[in-house]
Amino acid sequence: MSLISENTARFKPFLTPMLTKSFSRSAVIMLLSVATLLLTGCGEEPAPPAKQAVEEQPSRFSKDKRAYRHTYHPEWPKEVRDEVYGDKETFSTPRVLFRAEIEWIGIETLFSARMDGSDRRRIIPESVFTGKNMVDGHKPVRSPDNRYIAISMYNNELGYTREIWDAKTQQFILMSEGYGYAHFNWTKDSENVIFYASGKHYNYHVPTKKLTERPIIYSNGLYLLPDGKTFLADKKNKYWLHDFNGDVIEKVDLGFNTQFTMKYLKVSPFDDYIYFVSEGLGYPKNYWINLSDPSKRIILPRKAGTFFFSNKKNKVFSPASRDSTELMGNGRPYPDYYFIELDLTTKQEKEIPLKESNIWGMGTLRIFGVFNIKDEQ
Repeated sequence: MSLISENTARFKPFLTPMLTKSFSRSAVIMLLSVATLLLTGCGEEPAPPAKQAVEEQPSRFSKDKRAYRHTYHPEWPKEVRDEVYGDKETFSTPRVLFRAEIEWIGIETLFSARMDGSDRRRIIPESVFTGKNMVDGHKPVRSPDNRYIAISMYNNELGYTREIWDAKTQQFILMSEGYGYAHFNWTKDSENVIFYASGKHYNYHVPTKKLTERPIIYSNGLYLLPDGKTFLADKKNKYWLHDFNGDVIEKVDLGFNTQFTMKYLKVSPFDDYIYFVSEGLGYPKNYWINLSDPSKRIILPRKAGTFFFSNKKNKVFSPASRDSTELMGNGRPYPDYYFIELDLTTKQEKEIPLKESNIWGMGTLRIFGVFNIKDEQ
């Protein structure tokens, strides 16, 4: 219910009983007529009615009824904010890349936000997904200059494709068709995106729109390390290091048996750790392996979702939620989202409440990681 409806409803139960109790119907009509003449004067136009509060709202606030369920956060813009490529304020801090949907639109797209969840902005308009959609379980990866996002798509006409969203031109660029996990990697100059498609390995050069096949590096996941020269290949229970051309530099055996699998492997933006969840040896655990000395590792019980690396060294995040004390119109609580920040050095945990939780009716947030990290922090 809108604020205007609530305010109007307050006066109806009070005025009507007072009038009907003290006066007859005809007396009421006479009194109202006299009052009208006294207020307007003889032969003069009646004063225009006062503007309703809803007409005085700033244009950036939507009048969509669903948006008004967030009345306990009046500072939120009701219209969806869009990310503007190159905006200095938006890209002045590290940001989280995630996938979600606006409640009244119902189509998932990509968003970004500051590390505390504030300043949420839609990156790709939902209208461009007509005839295509993002492939579930495939991680989109943003280029270092923030202009491009490599995405696995399903196209109703072409089938599975590898595409780039250009945040500057607001258009998709088709790189290739192909199925399977893409495992996108960008070169540091944001000119080349490297990926798998249909069992082959490719390099797409963005300025020339040229697609070339590369020598394949077999892996469960391939990661170009922050040095921009070395690939780390996930080999199920070990990892291999390759140079940029694919030649093997080093084979690192982590000492796990053949039943062990590294799941959800991620690489630190500071080139110091890899993270994964164990599978195949009892209850899953969280592992962080020091890349400079793989014998140094942090192992913790898995009691939450998977972690992703923070914009700060030795800090990682895990998304979490709890029931809010605020209630929806149906009397049920909203989920309040927060990050569990873990310090890998001290093993201490801290909760970081997310701002703008539930804005625009956002439910599940699929967080892919942090981008726009300028310096080591």
